[in-house]
Amino acid sequence: MNDEEFMQVQARAIALGISVPRTLVEAAIGVPPLTRRERDVLHQELTGLKFLLGNLTNNVNQIARALNSDADVPTRQIRAVLERAAAAAARVEALAEEYRAS
Repeated sequence: MNDEEFMQVQARAIALGISVPRTLVEAAIGVPPLTRRERDVLHQELTGLKFLLGNLTNNVNQIARALNSDADVPTRQIRAVLERAAAAAARVEALAEEYRAS
């Protein structure tokens, strides 16, 4: 690349808070340009969703175990788990849409 192109890539890298090589790689593979802060926020959000999904999986397993042993499982408990699952799925969909569009 010529000097002018390098300066443009370098300016973009500085603006995003990432290295010039990372800027080039992400541009080549089509990763949306995210600042360091945006990357940190996305990572925190995905980590939170991973934790939530783990808890939901545990809750579903507990409900299934109770139902298989003929124990009474309150309908409100089942509803609460399903509502949390729906909220997590909606957030995953929103994140996917947000970053697909960027």
